Amino acid sequence: MMAKRFTDTMKWNEDWFLELSTSNKLFWIYVCDNCDHAGIYKFNKRMFELLIGTKINTDDFLNTINADKNRIILLDNGKWYITKFIEFQYGPTLNPNNRVHKSILKLLKDNNIKFEQKEVVKLDQPKITSEQNPRTIEEVKAYFQEKGSNNREGEKFYYFYESKGWMVGKESMKNWKMAASGWISRNKKNLPDSDYLGGQLKAMRK
Repeated sequence: MMAKRFTDTMKWNEDWFLELSTSNKLFWIYVCDNCDHAGIYKFNKRMFELLIGTKINTDDFLNTINADKNRIILLDNGKWYITKFIEFQYGPTLNPNNRVHKSILKLLKDNNIKFEQKEVVKLDQPKITSEQNPRTIEEVKAYFQEKGSNNREGEKFYYFYESKGWMVGKESMKNWKMAASGWISRNKKNLPDSDYLGGQLKAMRK
């Protein structure tokens, strides 16, 4: 499972979510938080009920959650697949050359899930410059030390954007050092993640 992942805050304003019972709302959040990084959840009703202290009717949950569209698909192996999880976390395209994306593609294949990408990654695309993406994690750690930060923050920065394919929103990162400087500044000011990510999106779009 991922240590951190994005969450859809807009669900609190959407009719399908508002119409769920309290226990079903909790269960939806639990499933989204406990699925693997491909959006595949190994069903464990007993664990949820032990943690939350309430019973859950899975048939009612699935019928309600899928009332207007398929949000969860039941796989032949008994696992559940959250249909929009990958697109929400990583964007509409998975790059087989990216380490994290490659592992997601393997999980999809192992579970016989077809993921329809909205655009094809071409292997003959122009090479990404070192200004856009760092060549190695050591390069990132050296830059963080140069800017008065530390190796731990450098590693967190590298693996965060590596998992995103060095994308900021739906756009390729323009300058990783600019993004790293923003990351370092955010930590020095101790800003919450939401403020940091919002600032990064604005910076990358300039």
